[in-house]
Amino acid sequence: MITNHSPSTSNEQLQAALHAYPKLLSVARRVTGCVTLAEDVVQEVLLQLVSKPLREGIEAPTPYVMRMVRNLATDQMRRLRYERGLFVGEEVGGNASAYGSPEEHLHEAEAYKAFRCTVEAMPARTRKFYEEHYFDDIPQNIIAKEAGVSCALVCGLLREAHSRCLAAISLEAGQDCAGARRQRRSRPARVREMQA
Repeated sequence: MITNHSPSTSNEQLQAALHAYPKLLSVARRVTGCVTLAEDVVQEVLLQLVSKPLREGIEAPTPYVMRMVRNLATDQMRRLRYERGLFVGEEVGGNASAYGSPEEHLHEAEAYKAFRCTVEAMPARTRKFYEEHYFDDIPQNIIAKEAGVSCALVCGLLREAHSRCLAAISLEAGQDCAGARRQRRSRPARVREMQA
C-alpha cells in the first residue's frame, strides 16, 4: 500500500531529526567507534527520511529515527568486519601489507643468498649430509650407514653446518657471499680441522 505523505509531514520529521542530530550522532558513534563513520550513518538516515518519510502513525519519530541510526550503524559495522576478513588490509600510516614491505623482502632475499653461499662453501661431504638431512628428511642414522661413518660424526657435522647457516642468516643484510667466505677462512684452525 502506497501512502501519500504531505510535504509538511516530511518537513516536520526532518526538522525533528535535525533537532536530534547530536543524539543521533552519539548513538552512531557508540556503535561504530568512529566519528566519520557515525556522520555517514546519520547522513544516510537523513537521506532516507527525505526520500521516504516515516508513516504518519508513528507517535514518537525521534526514538524511531534513533533506532534506524542504530540499526544502520550495526549493519555497516558487520559489513566492514566481513570485508576486512575478505581482503588483506594495509597498516595505517605505511604501505606494508601482510605480505611484507620491500625492505623485508630485500632482507629475506639477502638472508637467503647468505644461506645459499654458506651451503655452497661447505665441504662436499658435509653439504651432502646437510642437504640429505634437512632437505630430503633422511634420518641421521641412515646417512651414517650409507656413508660408512659413525652417527656421532654425522650429528657433529650437521650441528656445525646448521649453526653456520643460522649465523649466516643472522648477519647484517649488507654482507655478501665474499664476506661469508672471508669469515669462514678466518675461523680457528681447530674448527676447520673438525669440518674435514
